[in-house]
Amino acid sequence: MCKTILHFAFCILTSAAIASGCAKARAATVPDGPPLAMPQPPPRLFGPLIEEPLPAEPVVVEAPTTEAPRVAPPPPARRTAAPPVPEKPEAAPAPAQPVPEPPRELRAASSVADAEVDRKVRAMLILAARNLGQVDYRRLTAAGREQYDQAKAFSEQAEKALTERNYVFAETLADKAAKLATELFGR
Repeated sequence: MCKTILHFAFCILTSAAIASGCAKARAATVPDGPPLAMPQPPPRLFGPLIEEPLPAEPVVVEAPTTEAPRVAPPPPARRTAAPPVPEKPEAAPAPAQPVPEPPRELRAASSVADAEVDRKVRAMLILAARNLGQVDYRRLTAAGREQYDQAKAFSEQAEKALTERNYVFAETLADKAAKLATELFGR
């Protein structure tokens, strides 16, 4: 009997330990506070849409013109066959349209660093052009010709980037062109 009680106590303690291991720890929750006080959205007031009727013909503003003095036509010859042709009123010249101003390009002000990078890029481009000028294109292999063409393309792109004042891109391209040209010249 003692053995049964011990066995029973052992089973109860084991199941209690197992049950406590399966239990999840939960953090204490903070009770919800009062709701946030949000203001009401402004009222949406829309005015009535007023549609203006479009004129049937376009409105043309005539510029004041100075008319030249009219000269009386010479008296008609005494021919009775054709009646005199009535004089047509002169057509008013079209009003001068104002010429729209071309859009202005907004650019950041140049800094001393920009001028320094510009000089550096131009020096690399001069070096690349000098090295490419000393390479005989006809004696290059197919890979060498491709490298030569790529160096030329990088130089042209760097020039374009300089005119667009994209100094970071221009410096990268000029560096690539100079390295390729130096490698070709050293062969």
